Amino acid sequence: MEQILEQILLFVTSFIAVYSVYLIASVSLNIQRGYAGIPQFGLVFPIAGAAYIMGNLSTRLAMWILGIKTELDPIYESSGVIALINPILSSNPLLSIALFILCLIIGAIVGAILGLIQVGPAIRLRIDYLGLTLLAFGEIANVIARAYRPLIGGEYGVQVPSVFGWAGKNTIVAMTAAMLIIALIIYAYAEYLGRTPMGRTMKAIRDNEVAAAALGKSLVKYRAIAMVIGSAFCGIAGVLWAFFNGSVMPGQFVRFNWTFLPWLMILLGGIGNNRGALVGTTVFVALDRFITYYKHEFVGLLPFDVIWLYQILLGAITALILIYRPQGVLPERPYIPKDVRERVKSSIASSS
Repeated sequence: MEQILEQILLFVTSFIAVYSVYLIASVSLNIQRGYAGIPQFGLVFPIAGAAYIMGNLSTRLAMWILGIKTELDPIYESSGVIALINPILSSNPLLSIALFILCLIIGAIVGAILGLIQVGPAIRLRIDYLGLTLLAFGEIANVIARAYRPLIGGEYGVQVPSVFGWAGKNTIVAMTAAMLIIALIIYAYAEYLGRTPMGRTMKAIRDNEVAAAALGKSLVKYRAIAMVIGSAFCGIAGVLWAFFNGSVMPGQFVRFNWTFLPWLMILLGGIGNNRGALVGTTVFVALDRFITYYKHEFVGLLPFDVIWLYQILLGAITALILIYRPQGVLPERPYIPKDVRERVKSSIASSS
């Protein structure tokens, strides 16, 4: 019985962790594509870039905060340095949480800067050329991480401190709970943003650039704002994923997982609708976790190797979405501010 409960706990924590990170990624993509109409095909760039920078800095920050001095290199000998850091962090919950929050802030700043770097050279281009430029940026971070070994040690990667080691046996539970809380906060902010004048202006530019420009709205300004906000959230997602895995390696951040999948999530749920992003993320993450944990049950039952089951299902779902429900399960509904609704009701009442 105890073993079954451990397996259930392992599945639930794994689901929540993956779900939280992908919810942040899909919501950030929805802000950029769903609100501002930016074809963000380089979503992996700020996610991976922030994770790599955090992997380089987190151990150094921990050594500075804790006053640890050693001749070990924090990049090439990260395991030895982490062995010195983690015991101290495990006995200092406040310092651990402070380090965690500091890394999240740095990740958000790095993500926002990388978003500006992405869109800066091409922000004045038409949507199709902008999409191609962003697509080209997608692999830059991975190429740099592999080629420039002082960043995270090249292909071998680098370990990061365990900021929730103070929770003991409940380390994973505490980590996933923090990830879920952060994801829900970002989701709530994205919902709020869509109802603000800024969010409605982004959508107006998305729907008709010419009309928005004629009304004096700056396409460059609002696209840049959307990229900064969305990329900052991507940076947070990258930092959370690095802390959850306990290390940062180039192989963790590939375009399929961190660009293609978030696009599928918002396509399934409905572009421009954060609730749709929530639904799409839930479906794809649940599918991924169930197949990952229970694919051995299908051995011998399928006419192909079970390792391809997830990819085949993704392709089938994508085809079904594009053919039968291109607007998504929960299409975007126009938001009408409360004061406008009241004025419309009063005018109708007075006219009648």
